[in-house]
Amino acid sequence: MVIILSLTLLLSPRLGEAIFNLVYFHQLSIPVEVPSLAHGYIWFANGIIGAVMAGWMICIILLARGPFLEGRLHAWNAIAIPLASWFLIDTAFSIAHGVWGNVLLNTATGLLFGIPLLFSRRHFIARH
Repeated sequence: MVIILSLTLLLSPRLGEAIFNLVYFHQLSIPVEVPSLAHGYIWFANGIIGAVMAGWMICIILLARGPFLEGRLHAWNAIAIPLASWFLIDTAFSIAHGVWGNVLLNTATGLLFGIPLLFSRRHFIARH
């Protein structure tokens, strides 16, 4: 799901912008007139966000398919600590700016990753 959103931001900037508008403004378009030059910047910034998200997911996949499956505690920590850090920082920033759609998106993403991580923790504790 995260990689699909990442690719959307990179490969379909108009759709990526519409997704963010839906999260931020609860509509598919920006509620104000934006100069065409600004759209290029918005699409570029969203592409950078997509690239960062894709890199994050590739890292998680590589950890999950290797050392995580082997039960190495550092792999669990390498996934859980950045995930928790992202969630706290991004969600606090979103709350401070009143972007409740992003708070909901973060919560859904956090639960999607967090619940399986929490249930897997005992496997790592038992091995160490």
